[in-house]
Amino acid sequence: MAIINATELAAMLEKCGATKVVLALSGGLDSMVLLELLHQVRQIRAYQLQAIYVNHGLSADAPRWAEHCANACAERNIDFVSLKINIDAAANVEAAARDGRYQALAPYIDSAHTVLLTGHHADDQLETLLLALKRGAGVSGLSGMARQRPFARGSLLRPLLHCERRHILAFAQQNQLQWVEDSSNRDNRFDRNYIRNEVAPLLINRWPAFTDTTLRSMQHLADHQQLLNHYTEQALLNCANGKQLNLTALEQYLPLQQDLVIRSWLAQFKLNPSSQWLLTLKQQVIEAREDAVPELVLAGYQLRRFQKRLYLLHAATELQGESEAAISCQLSWPMQSKLQLPAGLGELAVCHEQAAERLAMTRGQVTVVFGQLSLPFKPAEQVQHKPLKQWFKLWQVPPWQRSQIPLLLDNEKLVAVAGYASAISTLQADCWLDWLRN
Repeated sequence: MAIINATELAAMLEKCGATKVVLALSGGLDSMVLLELLHQVRQIRAYQLQAIYVNHGLSADAPRWAEHCANACAERNIDFVSLKINIDAAANVEAAARDGRYQALAPYIDSAHTVLLTGHHADDQLETLLLALKRGAGVSGLSGMARQRPFARGSLLRPLLHCERRHILAFAQQNQLQWVEDSSNRDNRFDRNYIRNEVAPLLINRWPAFTDTTLRSMQHLADHQQLLNHYTEQALLNCANGKQLNLTALEQYLPLQQDLVIRSWLAQFKLNPSSQWLLTLKQQVIEAREDAVPELVLAGYQLRRFQKRLYLLHAATELQGESEAAISCQLSWPMQSKLQLPAGLGELAVCHEQAAERLAMTRGQVTVVFGQLSLPFKPAEQVQHKPLKQWFKLWQVPPWQRSQIPLLLDNEKLVAVAGYASAISTLQADCWLDWLRN
């Protein structure tokens, strides 16, 4: 596809609701073409324009490239910013540079009406597909880069994504633009460079329309991914409640859709498990015998199953109640002011008005303990005492949460289980207990 013109770019920006446009300017061919197009766009509509050069610290030529960008922006009266970042040399350099660049640019995309432009084009999209095939990506990865997506507080737009590099080069030559060449682009040790310099030319030489037809296939995949996302979101609403996943509801869907729902649920917490890990979760946790309480670790989290629900627990916080320190703790409380609980479990408060989840109480000196599950207890509306652990089973409280629940004793008698039940009837109550959890 031929390169877009200033009028078409202005229409894209208007569709994004842009009032401020930030260009990721490297000084290379693609970004210099976008700089010139933005200069032309400003003759159509007055945008606040800013170009940002990011020095990754990987090339000795970076200061010269930054100067080139600064001069080009000065000629066009466009605000220019140069940033310096540090890249971990031990990491994947390509990925680290990309991630570092976006992190540096994010603060400048500071409103819903701010759009970041990058110079990715159709040849980049072809390279992205081949890299995705190499690593065995799914539909999302094979659909490539999106032309527009949310970014920071605004959005990211790739106006040249459907334009082939040869047309971009022709535009630059026609407008007598100057650009810099990064010698590292010839280093075929990097996978993307190898594809760009060796693989893609062979494919395009054999099939000249290969880039165009590839883009069409990738768009079909992107459309299917959008449809998958829609139905997965609907299923997730039916199955998930925060860090809990209802396995009974999940079973109503086809196995493949179950996998998508689990992945989407975990993605909310920035977790992206491998296919093998997902298979292990299903076989060893979800499908474990009914009386088991299995668990599986994933990036600082634990996943546990109880009563047909899957729980996502952060080991550093939500499992603190399993420690001996929390279980052995005893607190004396006169029920006057709020009581701060240990291990990040929140606080107890006494209220004058009845409300949902507040328990009937009579004001007085109580002792707050944790984990004494053998204590006998009879909620006010029940007819007989049972050990607390039996009530927890009836209330379907997961085992790992039981030692985190505050227990209120009056003369060594259990009178209230915070958040669940009280031995005091509403007629006897002169105040109400509220558990304010973190």
